Amino acid sequence: MKIISTEEFNSYRTAKLGLVNRVINFTFQYIPVLNVLIKYLLHLDLPRTNLNGLRLGHPFGIVINPGCSLGKNITIFQGVTLGSKRTGSHAGAPIIADNVIVFPNSVIIGRISIGKNAVIGAGSIVVSDVPDFAVVAGNPAVVIGMQGK
Repeated sequence: MKIISTEEFNSYRTAKLGLVNRVINFTFQYIPVLNVLIKYLLHLDLPRTNLNGLRLGHPFGIVINPGCSLGKNITIFQGVTLGSKRTGSHAGAPIIADNVIVFPNSVIIGRISIGKNAVIGAGSIVVSDVPDFAVVAGNPAVVIGMQGK
């Protein structure tokens, strides 16, 4: 298993929230009337709660099922879907822990857990649990490395 330095991803986790992110977070939590405007202008569908420091790099075409449980300090890029599964062993919506990074065009489906400090590679289809500090990629996503010092 490849060990990947945590430093490689720290710039995504420590960057300040930009103006667009602050406006999106504020309006989705406190001004429901503007939600519709943002939803259709940016093609952005977010739950109204649990946006604790949510970072949206290029906030376009992102869908987050309202049933998702989001941790703190999550970074999500364009074209990501966090969706629910209606039937089967993983019926429900994803549970995302703190400090997770989801790169562009990834799909996370079903009631699966994404561990703290995990990284989801671009274009990944995640259908099973991801351990803490794991780096996953592919279709279906598999662990390609673990973060370490």
